[in-house]
Amino acid sequence: MDLSTLSFRRLTPEQKLKPFDCSDADLNDFFFNEAKSYQEGLLAVTYIIETETETVAFYSLLNDKIAMEDFDTNSQWYRKISNRLPINKRHKSYPAIKIGRLGVNINFQGQGIGNMISDYLKQLFIENNRTGCKFITVDAYRQSLQFYKKNGFEYLTLKDETDDTRLMYFDLIKVVSK
Repeated sequence: MDLSTLSFRRLTPEQKLKPFDCSDADLNDFFFNEAKSYQEGLLAVTYIIETETETVAFYSLLNDKIAMEDFDTNSQWYRKISNRLPINKRHKSYPAIKIGRLGVNINFQGQGIGNMISDYLKQLFIENNRTGCKFITVDAYRQSLQFYKKNGFEYLTLKDETDDTRLMYFDLIKVVSK
């Protein structure tokens, strides 16, 4: 795909949305009916990738955290998160950015757009980390679990194994260590 033909922008209140369909009714509805109100309410910021005629993809970001309370036991917390940190003072939560929504237009699926967005976000929060961000999190739909696993995300806990979505995380130190 020739990226030079795409425009990347932050959604604005006055922006007219171009056609988009990712074949997921919930994601489509969020894009057309909720993204602007989430932004106006300071809950999430949506970014759009588009051609002259249609929206190729979008993603929404919001603040999050990974906390001790997310785990069934304190030992799971220390084993999976806290003990891996190279600092003496341990905290009960660590900062994260959440991918609230990510959709790729069906006309562009299978071309690596989702992987490109994932890679971009990892680099963005390493190179332009203004407030401290240790993790990227996502409540991944079942049909997206393999996509996120392929992009280096791990399941946070097992307690959501039977839910419609699974909480997954990516430790940004993996990018710094490369």
